[in-house]
Amino acid sequence: MPSTMPSAKRSPSSAFEDPWSLSEIEQRSADLVAPVRNVLTALCRQPAQHARFLNTLSMMEHIGSRKIMTSQTKGPLGCEVLKHLCEEARHAFFFKRQAEKIAGRQLDYSAETTIAAGPAQMYFGRLDAAIGRSLAGSQHSDAPYLFVSLIIELRAIWAYEIYHQVLNAEAPAVSLKSLLAEEEHHLPQMVERLTQLGEDMKGRVPAFAATEDRLFRGLWRAVEAAVPPTVH
Repeated sequence: MPSTMPSAKRSPSSAFEDPWSLSEIEQRSADLVAPVRNVLTALCRQPAQHARFLNTLSMMEHIGSRKIMTSQTKGPLGCEVLKHLCEEARHAFFFKRQAEKIAGRQLDYSAETTIAAGPAQMYFGRLDAAIGRSLAGSQHSDAPYLFVSLIIELRAIWAYEIYHQVLNAEAPAVSLKSLLAEEEHHLPQMVERLTQLGEDMKGRVPAFAATEDRLFRGLWRAVEAAVPPTVH
């Protein structure tokens, strides 16, 4: 049944064509678009809380870059993986810089300067573990990294598109346009590589997306609970 909920439409400037895997995330998350947008809008109107949220995104991008590094301990480190690692680290720097501009001071990744840092770390850890267990019998050592990266990139594009729209309306000095372009650029590369490896994309992605959806909902509940009631 088609959803009647608002969607996280991508900007007209985006050159990315949706793969079926992105549609999988969008369909599962249709009911989350409005509440996520509402909280993001409220956060943008509260500088101190917005700085904490931006710092949390920096932490999550940093975790992502570390996981790429630790997943590549065997075999040569290819140019595309190294480029992906560098971009994740750059995204962490981008969000950190924006957070510190708003806060007017240096920020670490402590509980006081982030929002739901613990649940964010558990989101990554549990998704990584679930996909790793499912692929335990795979003959390809790159498969876990590629599938985890693919699923997280899909969620990042979904969430950053909503955030980009909110920022355009509430805080236009912060733009996610370039960051989104880089996130979108990774998807066809990972899909192509998984296809080359002969992995069962259409069989595995829906199951992994369902796991990620459950974990993301738990993370977002923690974000909402951590934000002071006066903000939203």
